[in-house]
Amino acid sequence: MAPLQLGVLLAAAGSLTALVLEFRGAKAFGTRRLFAPPAGDAVAGARYAFTKGMAPQAKESVRMNPLSYLAGVLYHGGVFAAFALLGLRLGNFHRPKALAALALVGALGGFALFGKRLLKAHLRGLSSPDDFVSNILATAFATLAGAVTLRQGLESAWLMVAIALLVYMPIGKIRHCVFFFSTRYHSGAFFGRRGVFPPATNRPERG
Repeated sequence: MAPLQLGVLLAAAGSLTALVLEFRGAKAFGTRRLFAPPAGDAVAGARYAFTKGMAPQAKESVRMNPLSYLAGVLYHGGVFAAFALLGLRLGNFHRPKALAALALVGALGGFALFGKRLLKAHLRGLSSPDDFVSNILATAFATLAGAVTLRQGLESAWLMVAIALLVYMPIGKIRHCVFFFSTRYHSGAFFGRRGVFPPATNRPERG
């Protein structure tokens, strides 16, 4: 196995180990004890959080920024496609051009979001260096994943960026790839138990 491919595997193993330890550390805080009787269904709330709760009509920020929502969907899809291409490369399997195209389209979404964060003063003021570093690494990773199918000479650069991304993942905001699912589930279950999720359209107003 080539040194860069071995480096990717080692970086992936280290990143996964660190993410698991972070997750276990978060779980070590325990579960909050709930005293009030349930007013709804926790399972239904969790199901809503992962389905209709992620739709544009359920989020005010998304309804107000539909293009950013679309760019975000494409961006995440492109990064996932890039990781799929990386796995196929490490296994010496055929890499479909459709995945490469998706990675490139996702990279365009990443560039658009980076530009928006950089050019809009209120977003720039809310941003930390981690926001920019995470975007640069993920966007470069998706870009090179797609471009390497057109120019094989870019493969070394792609693998080096992959290593950097994997090393940075547990210490930057990219670790939301793990904590997103946990926090989404717990918030959905909590508000489902309280009867808030899923929202009832015919719930009587309180006077």
